[in-house]
Amino acid sequence: MQVILRPIGWNKWSGVKKYKNCYDDLGTYYTRSGVLYTGLTTEDEQRLGVLLGVNLAKKINAGEKGIIDNPYWSNFFIRTAVSDILLDTEDPFDELKYLFCKSHKRVKTSLLENKATADFALINREEEAKVENSLVRTKREAYREFDKLTPTEIRKVLRLFGYNADNMSNEVAENKLSQFIEANPKKFIDKWVGNKTREVEVLIETAIAKNIIRRNKNIYKYGSEIIGTSLQDTIDYLSLPNNQDIRVAIMNACDVKDFYMAGESTADEVLTSKVSDIVEKKTTKTNKQVDND
Repeated sequence: MQVILRPIGWNKWSGVKKYKNCYDDLGTYYTRSGVLYTGLTTEDEQRLGVLLGVNLAKKINAGEKGIIDNPYWSNFFIRTAVSDILLDTEDPFDELKYLFCKSHKRVKTSLLENKATADFALINREEEAKVENSLVRTKREAYREFDKLTPTEIRKVLRLFGYNADNMSNEVAENKLSQFIEANPKKFIDKWVGNKTREVEVLIETAIAKNIIRRNKNIYKYGSEIIGTSLQDTIDYLSLPNNQDIRVAIMNACDVKDFYMAGESTADEVLTSKVSDIVEKKTTKTNKQVDND
């Protein structure tokens, strides 16, 4: 297996990784428990020790001095500059370096790993290629789904991402969503493509933005009624067949341009329902006035 040891740290003041003719040495250190770090197990020490003809134990018996740290590890270091260091684990000494770096506090085992103390990264060419290919496939899938979206659906997705795109033009909204997909295609897949309750979630977020549903910490209220103690709980509540009257009422209270129940009610049906409500209210009001006269 071929592994690359790559410097990733850089000087914040100068913006360079290393100054000319300067080096950075990776050496041993004592862990918080007081143990000398070498990265090797007892089996590794014995196996590589035989292959290299060196005693790789952390401690050795120095006769009259007693048990002391092995001088080999006291003097061991890996010198790094700006260039990558290629390690071939088929070579015993390179395998020793690889095992030493693998759990070192200044080395992370992948470019994708988050490790605040890391100044170097171990890069497995094959594994990194698999990860990068997976990311590329996800991005391709995200853009394929993105191409299918209508302007209304683009605004719905942005609503799920926490943006109100009501006043955005179609071009601006499309550009904004493309930036999100470029930065995090998996989130787009999870929040929209693979989200079976996305329409209900859009309704909830739209209603919250219009103060139709009030959210206080993790409590969701419609009027004086608590309809959920979390987003998922509220989605489940509004998805129940017995609660469709509340769902329709919330939908009618929202602007029909923002949301309508796809596959259940069209925008025209919602508009007709709203007009009917208005006419009915006016008729009731007129009848009351006639009765009073």
